[in-house]
Amino acid sequence: MTQQDHNPYTPPESSVDDVAVVLGKTSESFIPGGQAVPAGEGVNWITQAWNFMKPKLGMWVVLGIVLFVILMIISLIPFLNILTAVIMPIFVGGIIAICEKQRITGEVDLGLLFSGFQKNLGSLLGVGAIMFGIMILAIIVMFVVGGSAMLAMSMGSQAGGDPSMAMAGASGGMVFLAFLLMMVIYLVGYALTWFAPALIVVHNLPLGQAVSMSLSAVKKNIIPGLLFFLVMGIILFVSALPFGLGLLITLPMFLATYYTTYRSLFISK
Repeated sequence: MTQQDHNPYTPPESSVDDVAVVLGKTSESFIPGGQAVPAGEGVNWITQAWNFMKPKLGMWVVLGIVLFVILMIISLIPFLNILTAVIMPIFVGGIIAICEKQRITGEVDLGLLFSGFQKNLGSLLGVGAIMFGIMILAIIVMFVVGGSAMLAMSMGSQAGGDPSMAMAGASGGMVFLAFLLMMVIYLVGYALTWFAPALIVVHNLPLGQAVSMSLSAVKKNIIPGLLFFLVMGIILFVSALPFGLGLLITLPMFLATYYTTYRSLFISK
């Protein structure tokens, strides 16, 4: 490999978990397994996303609208709409590319939203396939456990009991358990895939290594992560109340958190 071919953001191929790697001539270091941060950092990720997009707010609003329209069109296409989860990491990779360029040059290049279709497509599709598989697993578990609840209700009714009592007594706990299991499976899915697009796009990591590092970083930051999703969920909910207009700002801000969370855990200055 020539010096010109060398990507300073690519970590060494040998195992270097938790060992910072200096990124070329910059003052930054890449932390392969991610670093643990204080719980309050979960809120700072949102603040950092807002500060990041604020200088180019108009462009980020346009970015959010473009992505929303694309996803709406996909959702209306039979069969293809089922694969939205598979396609989404390609756009997340594009958002990461936009953020990286804005950080370096100060410019927002909306065309990079589609850069994942030209570079790292296989790995980004792999991330989507993992998330899609986890969603299918969550649905199966929900139906299996929830189906048991429905079966208990049916048996109670056929035995001459009060169906409503059967539902309350035998099914309530099972329905709650089904929901809980589904949420746990979803959380595992997000843990595996949240940071993977950034690691693939910025550091050219292979799919397996990116997913492994994403899971490692999440395991070290469960409390900040839960706080982040709680606060972000509240912000998105409140912003949607005035006819959804607030989402014009908060949706792009949520997209930018893919980058700020990655920078917070994997880059040391």
